[in-house]
Amino acid sequence: MRACIAVTLVAAWAAMAAAAEPPPGRTDGPEGSEVGTGGYRGFRTPGVFYLEPFFGAAAIDIEPEGGKGSSQTDLTYGLELGYMSQDWLGFQAAYGHIGGDQKTNLFSAGIRNVFDYEPFNYFLRLDAELYSPDGGDTHFGIVPGVGAEVMITERLRAGLQYQHDFIFA
Repeated sequence: MRACIAVTLVAAWAAMAAAAEPPPGRTDGPEGSEVGTGGYRGFRTPGVFYLEPFFGAAAIDIEPEGGKGSSQTDLTYGLELGYMSQDWLGFQAAYGHIGGDQKTNLFSAGIRNVFDYEPFNYFLRLDAELYSPDGGDTHFGIVPGVGAEVMITERLRAGLQYQHDFIFA
């Protein structure tokens, strides 16, 4: 009888000990320590810098006063440096160049709002941009944009984005 009670107590103690352990990936530490474990695997850790090269086409419609409008398409390329202050909000600054006949330098700064759904990420952005053509006056513009990315690896993403530049005189 004593052996039966001892086995029952040991089994009950083992069951309670197993039930008291947290499931894998759980943390009971300070705020933010659960990021990267458990159900939060896909979210970015706040305070991360990112570097994003870009390459594409710039279609520019020119409408001079009193004249007939024209349109040109040239290649554009550049580099963006950003800082994700939260897993959903980032601040960025960029330099770009439109080549071909237009030869324009682009300097921008703005924000990015990220929707992270692995393996796809979607983002909205709003930038303020200076347009500095080689042969003309510098202009200011507001640039809203939208984009989508796919995760290739944990640290590499590829995607497409669309921006429409509203240029002011």
